Amino acid sequence: MRPIRHERGLFASLSDEVLGPVVDLSDLRLDAHPPARIELARRVWAERVRTELRSVQIMNRFLGEVIAAGDPIEVYAGAADLVVDELRHVRLTVALCEALGGAPVFPDPIELREPDAYTRAPAAERALHTAIAMLCVNETLSVAFIEDLRARCGDPAVKRVLDATLDDEETHHAFGWAYVEKALARFPESTRADWRELVRRTLEPHRRATDPILAKLDAAGTTLADLPEPELAALGLFTKERQSLVLRRATEETLAPRLRPLDLLP
Repeated sequence: MRPIRHERGLFASLSDEVLGPVVDLSDLRLDAHPPARIELARRVWAERVRTELRSVQIMNRFLGEVIAAGDPIEVYAGAADLVVDELRHVRLTVALCEALGGAPVFPDPIELREPDAYTRAPAAERALHTAIAMLCVNETLSVAFIEDLRARCGDPAVKRVLDATLDDEETHHAFGWAYVEKALARFPESTRADWRELVRRTLEPHRRATDPILAKLDAAGTTLADLPEPELAALGLFTKERQSLVLRRATEETLAPRLRPLDLLP
């Protein structure tokens, strides 16, 4: 996989101007953690770099979709802001991964590859697809995970990264849900079942991974209070067990109440 590279001079200055300076990580305490946990953190944050880079590509595609869909020009600024926000998240995750001693790389393949059926669909349909799957469903779950980590993170350097990430997410949320509500009106009511199926498919990988874990936790009566995990949260990490419980809580308490009024709840 291709390593992430840096550039000085004009490009670095423009990056600071558009994205703001990288958060201060000088007080990151690596000596407070065992080597195995640091190595785990390197792998996890390297994967988050790749995920954020994919998000940049998807949001950049979304900007093109809303223009091609003939959306009002006021929508374009919000879509462009999403791209900038995701670039900022890439910069944050790269900085922390490198501060941990990791070597972040691009996703493999680097190119964003979409199924032919998706690329052949009309732009308005693709734009709504992206908004539902990414800006509503996946962003809701992502915010829940980051908020859960921030609330428990005891390392000030890592917490700054989580804080800076969440500063952008509120705008993502508001824009995404507003766009979906407006865009749904372009499609006949008879298509609503197809959009509900999109929500189901978007959630399916999460549920497939978490349902067996949740079944065991429920059988044991395990709750989030039983899994504080402060040593993991200090590096922005959590176990699959806590992640599964957070995902269920976010789905039931945040996502479902937003999907239901739009008739998008599977």
